[in-house]
Amino acid sequence: MTTSPLVRQHFLLRALSWSKGGRSAEDLHRELNQCMIGEVSLRTIYRDIDDLGSIFPITEEKRGQKTYYKMLDNFKLDKIQCSFAELMAVVFMNRLLESLGSDPVAEAGKKLTDRIINGLPEPQRLYLLDLHQLFRVEYPGDGRGSQMLQLIADAIRLQRAVRIRYHAFGAKDSSLRIIHPYTIYFRSQYYVVAWCIVRDALREFRLDRILEAEMLETLFETDPSFDYEEYSKHCWNALKGEGDYQVVLRFPKAAANYIKEYMGNKADSLRELPGGGLEFTKRVGLLEEILAWVLSMGAEVDVVAPPELAALVRDNIREQAEKLGLL
Repeated sequence: MTTSPLVRQHFLLRALSWSKGGRSAEDLHRELNQCMIGEVSLRTIYRDIDDLGSIFPITEEKRGQKTYYKMLDNFKLDKIQCSFAELMAVVFMNRLLESLGSDPVAEAGKKLTDRIINGLPEPQRLYLLDLHQLFRVEYPGDGRGSQMLQLIADAIRLQRAVRIRYHAFGAKDSSLRIIHPYTIYFRSQYYVVAWCIVRDALREFRLDRILEAEMLETLFETDPSFDYEEYSKHCWNALKGEGDYQVVLRFPKAAANYIKEYMGNKADSLRELPGGGLEFTKRVGLLEEILAWVLSMGAEVDVVAPPELAALVRDNIREQAEKLGLL
């Protein structure tokens, strides 16, 4: 399996940006082939350096018989100096601000980061926008688990399997897994969406629950049918299940305005009913999270579909009534 030019060149950029003394093409060639399965020629390394040098400030210096390459520490953006990592942070912040909705401050922040990104020369701008696909931010949180972030991000770029020791929520003991990481997203915590060899299925792992991680030599190919946006759109809050439930809820006039104002953005569709009521439709992959919200609405909600959700609501209300001595 050949490594894509983007993955290969990102490896070179990071190696050059981290090196204070510079790297020769031979050094980069050796390091790249040690990290990736599949031989990359020295000629390809020289070609990549030439291509990257037209986008980023890479300098060269002769020392004896070798030429050493180094990336300058700063980029100039309208009198703002920042490093390659900081440019990546600008794109990441732009994604984070997108997740905050239409708050005026967030909107101003998006405009500012858009101006910085769009002010880059086109090759740099397009390159960074490609790289930022490694990250998605769904809403801000405390970021625990970030110590695993670099290893998992590297494994995604290099398409290498990772052996992890994982302590799942509610599990008594940790377990060993081998995963093929597809993408990282941030929703209060860092998560990686990965193919789990043990479960033979797509799973999510919270990075702060990964106790140990080791990148393996084994290469993998991401399932070409995997689409994160499609994968994630049928969740209520954070949990993504493998089911397919079309939830239809009806609310009386007294609750309709509240639902439209505070929960309307969660619906796939809203339909006004005769008499001022509201029909709320949302497709989800599992019922547990939306069940908690439905129960919180008490008598203000009528579960039209699916029957599984209606049964869960009845069972929960009956159990609570028994505990309170009402039955």
